Amino acid sequence: MMHDKIWNLLAKKMANQLPPEEEKELERLLQQHPDASYVKEVMMQPWKDKHKRFSPEETDQALQRHRQRLEAAMETEEEPEPGTGRIRRMIFRLTGVAAALALAFYVGYALWPKQKGQATEELQQMVTHQGSRSQIKLPDGTTVWLNAGSQLDYPKQFAGKTREVTLAGEAFFDVTKDAEHPFIVKTNTFSIRVLGTTFNVRAYPHEDNAVTSLVTGAVEVVMDKKTVRLMPNEKLSVSTLQPVSSGVADRETIVPAPAVKSTLTEVRDSVIAETAWVQNKLAFKSQPLEKVVILLEQWYGADIRFRNEDKKQVSLTAVFEKESLTEALEALELTGSFHFKKDAAGIIWIE
Repeated sequence: MMHDKIWNLLAKKMANQLPPEEEKELERLLQQHPDASYVKEVMMQPWKDKHKRFSPEETDQALQRHRQRLEAAMETEEEPEPGTGRIRRMIFRLTGVAAALALAFYVGYALWPKQKGQATEELQQMVTHQGSRSQIKLPDGTTVWLNAGSQLDYPKQFAGKTREVTLAGEAFFDVTKDAEHPFIVKTNTFSIRVLGTTFNVRAYPHEDNAVTSLVTGAVEVVMDKKTVRLMPNEKLSVSTLQPVSSGVADRETIVPAPAVKSTLTEVRDSVIAETAWVQNKLAFKSQPLEKVVILLEQWYGADIRFRNEDKKQVSLTAVFEKESLTEALEALELTGSFHFKKDAAGIIWIE
């Protein structure tokens, strides 16, 4: 029917999904049916200000007002006079009221959640390349330091019962306290649930170990369907074995995570070494050269390779702050454990 066509076009217009050609058709039909044109003006009133965002309560109130107006119009309708034209107009008005009410509740139910979902699901992304570090403040006031070669995904605005971010790489978090909205960090290996604390997370996808070190407060680490609670100056090291599924307790969403072999230790100086990068210091203690090379590559954005595989297990301890890559390598070379050379392509070789 023609009236059904009008209501379908109105629904598309209110959903901002009406193509230009159908827009012209709708205007033509509304000129032919003034009653429908009136309903359109009433129904479109709340959406005329495109820059205003309505809350669910405001939306409900607006729809209620439309309903009252339309019901009043139906109740005050005069008795139909004899004549098929008047009867047709009456039928159209009654049909229009019912359809307009259906449109009102359709728009209120369907469009607002969609708009709200788009706002809450809009993600921001912070990426640091090799040789660079960055600091960011999240919408809740939490401060995050992002180490080299890392990526942090977080919502433009936190909504719901939790504050959730996703990390690939290394970051240090100083979480704003909010007991009613736990802060959750998701990685490929585990999820960390906190209320307000400072801690470091290293979980690069290409590395076979993920580590979280707690400085203050307390956190719960969820991995392989088990929960480990960390206290200050404790470190949890996780070795990845194979993919399984896991998640944060009391969460509907499931966080992909690998099967793990974990080690919980209390090492005060190690925590200092692992979080020194936040103060722009590269520090490591009793680390094999193989892992030191990874740290150097991330810190300086270099390409370092081994010609002598036996050198990978050489243990080294050092702290660098303002040294260049060459200066750092020369200092490590003084241990007599290895030598290095740089070729024409800029690649550094460990011998």
